[in-house]
Amino acid sequence: MRKGIATVSISGSLDVKLEAIAAARFDSVELFDADIVSSPSRPEEIARRCADLGLDIDLFQPLRDLVGLTPEVFSDRLRFARAKFELMERLGATRALVCSAVHPASVDDPDLTAEQLGTVGAAAAEHGFTLAYEALAWGTHVNRFGQARGVVEKVDLANVGVAVDTFHLLARGDGPEAFDGLAGERIAFVQIADAHGLSMDVLEWSRHHRCFPGQGVLDVEGVVGACIEAGYRGPLSLEVFSDIVREADPRDTARDAMRSLLHLEEQLRRRWDETQVGPTADRPRRPRVELFDPPPAPVAPTIDVVELAVAPGDSRTHRFFTSLGFTTQERDSAAASGGSPGRTVLRNRAAVVVLDARSDLELRRSAAAQRPHVAAIGVRGDADSDLPARAQSLHWPVVEATDGDRRVLATRSPAGVEVHLDGPPLDDRSVSSPDRDGWGALDHIGFAIDTDRSDAEVSFHRTLLGLRPGPVSEFMDPAGRLRSRVLQPDEGSLRVVLNIAVRAPGSPTWTGVNQLAYACTDLLERAETLRRSGAPLMPVPEAYYDDLAARLDTDPALLGSLRRLGVLYDRDDQGGELFHLYTPLVAGRFYVELLERRGGYRGFGAANTPVRLASQAATPWL
Repeated sequence: MRKGIATVSISGSLDVKLEAIAAARFDSVELFDADIVSSPSRPEEIARRCADLGLDIDLFQPLRDLVGLTPEVFSDRLRFARAKFELMERLGATRALVCSAVHPASVDDPDLTAEQLGTVGAAAAEHGFTLAYEALAWGTHVNRFGQARGVVEKVDLANVGVAVDTFHLLARGDGPEAFDGLAGERIAFVQIADAHGLSMDVLEWSRHHRCFPGQGVLDVEGVVGACIEAGYRGPLSLEVFSDIVREADPRDTARDAMRSLLHLEEQLRRRWDETQVGPTADRPRRPRVELFDPPPAPVAPTIDVVELAVAPGDSRTHRFFTSLGFTTQERDSAAASGGSPGRTVLRNRAAVVVLDARSDLELRRSAAAQRPHVAAIGVRGDADSDLPARAQSLHWPVVEATDGDRRVLATRSPAGVEVHLDGPPLDDRSVSSPDRDGWGALDHIGFAIDTDRSDAEVSFHRTLLGLRPGPVSEFMDPAGRLRSRVLQPDEGSLRVVLNIAVRAPGSPTWTGVNQLAYACTDLLERAETLRRSGAPLMPVPEAYYDDLAARLDTDPALLGSLRRLGVLYDRDDQGGELFHLYTPLVAGRFYVELLERRGGYRGFGAANTPVRLASQAATPWL
């Protein structure tokens, strides 16, 4: 379908915005009035620039406080509307957005509002223009989609329709059912925005915390799908206000925005393809629309290899992993014979870690970082997925990277981690069979990210791997606070945890992979072995176990084992249990967690997070 975006959703001057939007391959734009007023270019020049960039102007917006006013005020606002219609003529725009009133002179009179909207609509018809009437979620008297729909139905003019804004509609508690009985031609325009799940004033929520579809928690797919099922065939246009968008690079934002629309189309295609061919009582026939159709996302993605960039001659990182039970499975011949630094493969049953001492230049990495750090992860899909092709179709840049002596296709997450896509299978990595007492695969992996890249990182894992984002959890950190968000697939066990640390000025920060959490069975036995071998494990304060006894009425024998071994514990309402332990931070960048889930436990031990944060902050780096 036709894809557009509002210029208010991109940072920079109008020229910069238009260039970024065109570079991201949008079809059209909504021109924001303030962008035109502040531009040094005349309207005719703006129109020519849009045409040169291949962008149609789908909407002029917004016409604020235009209808639903006392007659004295309305006469002046009608004059204002006529002046803006002249501006639209110069721009070549043919559709305008009319917002419900928040003016002090607004009146609670649907009949008067409809009469005034009809007057403005007749003036617009003289120019051949269409009006889209929108219920602002904070409108004084018209703030629900049904109210705006009722006003439009009273007007009954062909060039006056209702605007659908997914944020305004969903923020007020409405949903797809709001379109029951509505003909598609009465929908004049569809604006799309998602939002994070927050409890706050709806105006503040809208102005500062919107995001692109799939990055938030609103049922955007359901509302847009209902519009198309009703017969709407106009543009799908993004209108996102947020502090992050205002500060981000405009080209990055535009690409992120396009990915979100492509992914939304993919969701809609899957939604309709999974329905019956013929209509049912509550499910219409699949709409005849062309939708984005990339290679499918993996059903149960896995991360099978973690690669760390280490300094030449760094034996400490190697010792760290061998103390945890990893054994050396492979070394580059040059490194083994004392030659130039190379690559060492370590394995602990299903857990595979590669230590790579080669230079960033040799590995063709675009940026260098202080070592050691997690530089790359190997992601595998399933038989039906083609991750490199999927990444390219979603505009994630794909390049060649090295995986030992192999060349593999890779992309890079917004946090800066290189992601190898569908690399060679484990059986082809020259590693021997694991011993029965080793570790399992990654249960989850954590990324430390900047606030201004958090939505982009969600988009990466959401669009490429099909992981669904959950709610945001917040924890107190000794140096500030930590906000975490979990993403997980519909099937499979891999989870990605995004960690946004808000710290005091001057506190050290690090972005990239900061947590490697491996699954195991019989964690208490694993902990006993690790303690005997002198593995570096995070100390746990005695007070934690006293609190644990009071909080969960823990069995005394179990509590004694937990206390002696330094293992953390949690239990859910269904009786599921979590046993887990941590290492201290390695070079201040990442740590390892070993965990066992019992009885269907699906959480992450949130009650233990403050203890982990405080203990790691107080423990010297390895």
